[in-house]
Amino acid sequence: MARSGMSSAALAFVVVTILVASAVAVIATQTAVLPGTTSGQRTSQSTSLSTTTEQSSSSASTTTASSGEKTVSVASQSGLELIVTLNATEVVTGQAIQVNLSEFNTLPTVSNVSASADWPAEVSLGPCKNIYDQPFGIAVYSGYVDEQSLSQGQRVAIFPIVACPMYIRLVTGYEFQPQSDLALILPGSGAKPSPLVGSVDIGMDYSLPQGQPLPAGAYTVVAADEWGALAFLHFQVS
Repeated sequence: MARSGMSSAALAFVVVTILVASAVAVIATQTAVLPGTTSGQRTSQSTSLSTTTEQSSSSASTTTASSGEKTVSVASQSGLELIVTLNATEVVTGQAIQVNLSEFNTLPTVSNVSASADWPAEVSLGPCKNIYDQPFGIAVYSGYVDEQSLSQGQRVAIFPIVACPMYIRLVTGYEFQPQSDLALILPGSGAKPSPLVGSVDIGMDYSLPQGQPLPAGAYTVVAADEWGALAFLHFQVS
């Protein structure tokens, strides 16, 4: 009986030892896995946060770089888009504002567009309208002007009066490259497509004697193309 009791006790001790060892092994295994899993999750979260930060920084940089800049795009004929940008919306007297324009083909294919005379407003890129091949232009009005009040608006003379040549180039249309402002001005045999872009600096009022800086106040840039697109952008001189 004594030997049997000792044997049972020894057996019990062995069983307990085995169970404890197994438990320790399981805990050790879980401990080894969990930190790795947590580390992987943190790495993923860290990457996500890093990407978000970069996007935020990029967005902030873009916003800062374009501070005060305003762009308007207006759908025109045959997939064209008139794009107009002011480099600032508020300047001081004597400081010029630059207006940049382009005619962009939004279609993924070459687009042949016939010349038109559907100008919704009297616009130009300079004092002589007949020397520009671009199918767009601008005008400036005092105060806040929109499509409804355009006909009653007070136009500002932003170009000096000069003697203009009699030369007028024949333009029958434009062959636009896919998704581009590059176009071949027709007829243009052998010529290469060129950007349909233009730029005008606004800073002087030539309706005043000898031309003077624009007086303080609100102004409207009216941009249009020959197919009827019309855009309005506003700026302030202080």
